[in-house]
Amino acid sequence: MIRTTGDAKRVGIKMAEERGKEKRDATLGSQPDHAAPVGVTVKAKIERGDRYSAPEIYNLDITLLEVVRGKEGWERIKEQGVSDELPKAGYEYVLIRIGFGYFSKARGFGHAHDAYRVRNGSFSAVSADGKTEYEIPSVLRQPQPQLVGMSFSAGESREGWIVLQVPETEKEPLLSFRREYAENVYGVWGSVWFQLS
Repeated sequence: MIRTTGDAKRVGIKMAEERGKEKRDATLGSQPDHAAPVGVTVKAKIERGDRYSAPEIYNLDITLLEVVRGKEGWERIKEQGVSDELPKAGYEYVLIRIGFGYFSKARGFGHAHDAYRVRNGSFSAVSADGKTEYEIPSVLRQPQPQLVGMSFSAGESREGWIVLQVPETEKEPLLSFRREYAENVYGVWGSVWFQLS
């Protein structure tokens, strides 16, 4: 079959579009303006260790699975006994279900058996421009199954809930995950971003 110049041009354009899509997909979650939507898994790296030993790199798979806010969010919070207090004036609770996986790299320097714990403050709700972080609400207990406070061994993946709050007027808030790092050795310390709308 003989290809014309037009055929070659269309093939070239299609290949360029595919490369562009791969590049965009690779940057999802890297910045507030490239926040990953619900259902998209972001692959990230974290550093474990301290300034006195070579840090070890671990892989994370984070997926924002579900977002519930407003009246439905408040009803679920009351039913589970998460809180018996309304959020502060002008704010509403946001229930967020997250898939979280923690995976070791092939090489290591001794941290391979240390569990990774998702802390209160690892995830936070942020304004649409990524500049204003909203206070994490104080609750009686975490929604079940919980994510905050859970420990992950290398190779383990689970789903869990967290509860945050956003202003009622914030229509497109973001979720930020703070990565751990050891003295910025490899430069993988930036936050990972997700769309909460």
